Amino acid sequence: MNEYRALRYILSHPLLIALLRVALGAVFVVASVDKIENPEAFATAIANYRLLPYKSINGIAIVLPWLEVITGVLLVLGVWARASTAIVWGLLLAFSIAISQALARGLDISCGCFTTNPVAESMSLWTLIWDLIWLCCGGLIWVFDRGHYSVFNLLSMSKNKIGSS
Repeated sequence: MNEYRALRYILSHPLLIALLRVALGAVFVVASVDKIENPEAFATAIANYRLLPYKSINGIAIVLPWLEVITGVLLVLGVWARASTAIVWGLLLAFSIAISQALARGLDISCGCFTTNPVAESMSLWTLIWDLIWLCCGGLIWVFDRGHYSVFNLLSMSKNKIGSS
């Protein structure tokens, strides 16, 4: 039982959760940059999955990167962290399903995760594993994040220190 308590203590430590939150947010911000700059190429990457109706692909290619950057920034700042985590978790779940079905069908495509370059490295099982790792990080953030080390928390701490001096 002590091992479980020690593991829970480590996994729920506010500093670890804050670092995971910032890392997950940064991944989403970085992943969105090329998609925002090249929406047509991103639409092609989405179409390559052969999963969504053709008419919805352009809209998704325009909206999805902005959703990624907004939720990523909110996670980095720790603002509306639970809501942002829920959205990111849903996106990661959708990405995992899309990657899984593409791998199961043997599609030799680039995932479109960080680059829209069609000649980028093909998707592999590692692409799915990384998605699942980030999904687990999102779960830890959802369960254990209590706003420690958020921008609001840090600002209020510095404000209290200034007021008490």
